[in-house]
Parts: sequence; structure tokens; C-alpha cells
Amino acid sequence: MPPIKVLHLIPTLSSGGAERQLVNLIHNTSREIINHVVCVIGEADFFAPNIREANYKVVEMGIFAKHPFFRAALKFRQVVREEKPDIIHTWLYDANISARLAVLNGKVPIVTSLQFADYEPEAGRIGNYNPHKVRALRAIDKFTSIVTKPYFVPCSYFVKNSYQRLYGTNEMKTQVIYNSVDPDLLAVSANDVQKIRENLGLSSDAFIYLNVGRLDPQKNHKVLFESFRQVSAEIPNAFLLLVGVGSLEKELKNLAENLEIDKKIVFLGRRKDVDALLELADVFVFPSFHEGLPVALVEAMFKSLPCIASRIEVFEEVISDGKMGWLIDPTSADELKDAMIELYKNADLRKTLGENAFQQAQTKFNAATSAGQWEKFYQKVKSESKTP
Repeated sequence: MPPIKVLHLIPTLSSGGAERQLVNLIHNTSREIINHVVCVIGEADFFAPNIREANYKVVEMGIFAKHPFFRAALKFRQVVREEKPDIIHTWLYDANISARLAVLNGKVPIVTSLQFADYEPEAGRIGNYNPHKVRALRAIDKFTSIVTKPYFVPCSYFVKNSYQRLYGTNEMKTQVIYNSVDPDLLAVSANDVQKIRENLGLSSDAFIYLNVGRLDPQKNHKVLFESFRQVSAEIPNAFLLLVGVGSLEKELKNLAENLEIDKKIVFLGRRKDVDALLELADVFVFPSFHEGLPVALVEAMFKSLPCIASRIEVFEEVISDGKMGWLIDPTSADELKDAMIELYKNADLRKTLGENAFQQAQTKFNAATSAGQWEKFYQKVKSESKTP
């Protein structure tokens, strides 16, 4: 029996969480069971070489516009004709809509990954989204899903429950598969870690807090900066490393300067050596206001890093507070500061939290486990698509 051919559609192959999940899926599913083809609406950058090196095809449509549904749908329809997939798998909003428009009333089943609780009022408030625009986008989303009847795969139970409450997904066509990490891809040499330390000019006794994520309001950097201002006053050898790019970069750099901590905060931009930076760090800090299920946090857990994260619903699926991490009120700079200082002072606690975090990651978020779940899910979708 030939492998199931899955044609993925995704807006870009940049360094975001959805893109990384796609790469994990491709690398960990069995070639004998699944044959992947990746189609990119925009530019096939960053992760494209990684996918091609695994001998999977990447198709680049080269469409650069905000919400290019109709142009992308027309081009993607041709890709579908050429590739003749058994299943179409879409990632992120623009891809979801474009694929549904491309195959309206078609016979190819669609699987939609849900990476974020997009329609939560809190997400709109934090992102300062226009509520009328959000309602319009949800109406388009809902209408195209009614017509094409896709399967949904939320990345967490929080996302699943949110979509069922605010969108109305079909329980019978929904399955949670956690975002996951391939620990083998995080392997790094001690020499690589030392080179980063030297390149950044960090002394051997520097105590390093690390944050990985887009520089946007959702990630709550402003509270993190205020906390770190207090931390650095008490811990002279403390540094905060930030991995990521985003709309707030200039504003955050100005804020760091105004708080007089710009010498202690390092903006690293987009990086391909996050694995080595995780090895370098002493504590992972992730005080987001809102998430789906962030890969960055799971990667830190696989590196046995003690993690400080927000006390929000989705993180309570990932971390047991006080056992494998520390959950704090994301609006409280003082609470975050206290947690950061306590983990600096208490090496035994850092070790215990890190070890427990690693065990949790191995059990719930290993890509080998999720790959098996995806294989079975694809098989189910293909089987049901042949049922009259």
C-alpha cells in the first residue's frame, strides 16, 4: 500500500511555532506511512532547506499580501491538481481559508491545525485587534468550514475548548495532538555553547535568564523588563537574553534604555541556535498573557531548565506549579521578580524543577509520540473520506 500523500499549506516557513511543528511532523512520521509535500503561500525561507534535506518537496507560490485568499486559492488549486494528495493539511489562518476556497465541494479532505485560541476576547484585547475585523474574519472562517467540513487538530485542550465555545467545532472531527519537540534536534556540543558565551561577552559567572518569542504585546515583555530592572539591581551578574523579532523591537529597546538595563538585556533577533542558547541559560522566563501551546516552553523543559511561566489555563496543562516550574501572575512585576530572584538563590530548586520539567516533556511532548498520533489520525481521515 502506498503512503498517504499529505499536502501541507502554510503562509511561510519562518521560525514560528506552527512552522516548527510542521518540521517536527515531517521529520518524525514514517516515510512508509506518510509522504509529505509542503506548499508555501509566500517565501520558502528558514526551514525550507531542512525540509528539502529530508527529501520532501517544497512548493513556493510567492504571494506576498495580507490575507491573499483568492490569489492563493487559484494557485493552490493548480498545486492540488498536480500533486493529487490524499489529504490537505493547513496551518494558520491565511492557509486555512485559501485551501478551503481552492477545493470548495472538492473530494480531498482537509485537516486544519489550530495553534492558537484566535477568538478569545482576551487575545483581541491584548493584541488591540479591531473587533469588527475579528468578527469578519471569524465569519469567513466559519462559512468556509461549513462548506468544506474540515477536521480540526487543536494543539492543546485549552485551544480545543475555546474553539468549541466560540466557533462551534465538530467534536467528532476534532482531536487534540499536543505541540511537541524532537529532543534529538536540540542536541548541541559544549563547544558551541562556549562560543556563544564568548561571542556575547558573557563571563563564566554570568547568571542568564532566557526568553524566546515574538516581540509583540502577547509575550508581555514590558512586565518582564520591569521585573528584570529590580532583579538586576539585586543580582549584578544577571543578564536577560531575548530571542525573537517583532513589532515592538524598537519600543522595547527604548524601554530598556529608559530603565537603565540596556547593558544587561541582549536582543538576539531570529536565531538558528536556540538549542545552544537553552544550554547556556540558567532559567527560562515566559510570562505571556495568552498562548496556544508554545514550543519554546517545551524546548526549555527538554533542556531541564527551570521555567517561570504565566498562571494561565494552557500553561496549567504543561506545568504543575511548584513541581516542574513556577507559575506567576503575568500582570505582577513583583511576583515575577520574586520568582526570578528565588531561582537565582536556590540551586537545589533549579535542579529539581528542571529534572521534573524534563520528565514531563518526555512523557507528554515528545515528537516521537505525537508523530504516531498524527499517523493514526491521517489514516482515520483517509479511511473516512472513502466512506460514502
